Amino acid sequence: YGEASFRSTDPQQKARFFTEHEGKWRVKDEVRSLVSISHLNLFDSSRIALLGKMDLIFCRNVIIYFDQAGKKSVIENFFQRLVPDGFLLLGHSESLINLSTSFQLRHFQHDMVYQKPLTSIQSGGGLL
Repeated sequence: YGEASFRSTDPQQKARFFTEHEGKWRVKDEVRSLVSISHLNLFDSSRIALLGKMDLIFCRNVIIYFDQAGKKSVIENFFQRLVPDGFLLLGHSESLINLSTSFQLRHFQHDMVYQKPLTSIQSGGGLL
């Protein structure tokens, strides 16, 4: 990661979780060992369910390519897989406007993320 990736990161967190390597920053191995990266069909809710609950989902610059029904389906799958207080990170050109009211929008210094509330309406009650 370049320095711009840390524009809203506390320096202590940066030092705790990242190490500098050839002018860039890399996630420390002990943190990397806790992360699972998977490729799957975002519309297949049964396969996604096999992954269990997640603290964080990165889905950047993907849902912009789906129609409205597809976007809602994917967002509902993500909502069901996130733990309470879990985060969904979308691309800068993506938002949940007209898709879901289930998530809370959180603002950080230069970024916005969506967070699943501690208590929520189950079974897509917040889909528009």
